[in-house]
Amino acid sequence: MRQINVSQFLRQYESTNTKRNYKIGLKQFFETIYPDSSGDLDSLSEKYFNEDRDHREDIMNFKDSLKDKAPKTIGSRLNTIRVFLDENNIEFPKRFFKNLNGKVNEAISREKVPNNEEMKRILEYLPIQGRALALILSSSGMRIGETIQLEESDFEMNRDPVRVNIRAEYTKTGKKRITFISPEAKEAVEEWLKFRDQYVKTADGRSWKHERRNSEKLFPFKSTTFNYIWNNALSKAQLSQIDEKTKRVSIRPHNLRKFFRLRVSRYGRDEAECLMGHQVGLNKVYANFDDAEERLEEVYKKSISDLSIYKRAVQVVQLDEEMKNTIRTLEDQVNALVNSSFEKDAKITYLMANDEKNKKEIDKLKHKMMNMERDLHNWKMTVQDFEKILNYTKSKMNKKAS
Repeated sequence: MRQINVSQFLRQYESTNTKRNYKIGLKQFFETIYPDSSGDLDSLSEKYFNEDRDHREDIMNFKDSLKDKAPKTIGSRLNTIRVFLDENNIEFPKRFFKNLNGKVNEAISREKVPNNEEMKRILEYLPIQGRALALILSSSGMRIGETIQLEESDFEMNRDPVRVNIRAEYTKTGKKRITFISPEAKEAVEEWLKFRDQYVKTADGRSWKHERRNSEKLFPFKSTTFNYIWNNALSKAQLSQIDEKTKRVSIRPHNLRKFFRLRVSRYGRDEAECLMGHQVGLNKVYANFDDAEERLEEVYKKSISDLSIYKRAVQVVQLDEEMKNTIRTLEDQVNALVNSSFEKDAKITYLMANDEKNKKEIDKLKHKMMNMERDLHNWKMTVQDFEKILNYTKSKMNKKAS
């Protein structure tokens, strides 16, 4: 029976991340089988299937070679080999891999989800592109692999909150979905866009300049670049704690997804999982709600304050909107008084022109107009006072936020 090599196996997957992870797993597997070989993966896979191998023993040896890795990494690598061998008609009982994997969900690395104060310290040391990307990750729940593939056109910046349309080819599940970003993230993206073109131009002379220049991506760099500037910011913020077992920093970009989940789950657990792109959440929300996207937006709006790093800034925005609404209401009432005044003035003119006997009614109307003019003056003064209070409050809160 004809076997498929590594290239043929990887071609059936659309997700770049899936292809990369599978390729890494297969590379490590064949390096364990053929430690002294320098051949490419296709040649090694063809060689492997042409030999009379003990596949069970090969897999167990491969697992032994991964003993220093995190349990989830071990589970992912073993699953890669299982799927690849299954595609080549080499099957194992389900309990074999179940027993081999063990408790793969129990992470040995001590991870830390940053709080608001820690996020402020990290953001302070991130460059403008890193700041924008970090705020998107923490307020959207997206994976970094999805985020760095996004184009500017994937963001509906004119919506409130900004909606992000994640294409199927970007996602781990191969299905399109939506999420949102906070007002803070929107502001950071708008600032980054002012410098993006200049950033791309600085790629002159670098080996990957053509990839950047031809890219329409919002962030024209790789995840490894962001990891570097993130770790640099952690160091400057004195937050780069290293796990003794895994030798990895405790606060990683991936933890920003947990930052998102903790806050949005307070308003809707399934909605949080759906926005993050977890299959269970996607299935539950779209199966239970005819207006699923409206439901997701409603839950997200409730969580914006929790997702905001600089909460005072959010309070200023909320106060600004409330005061503006009050001023609009007052102005509507003033305009109503003005219109009513014009109507009564016209009625007085009509009465005077048609019947001198209506003097008493005219006097009553004049009295009402005097009262209306007084009320009109008072309303205008109230509007002016509200505007002064608004400007003063915004000024004080912005100073505290900075």
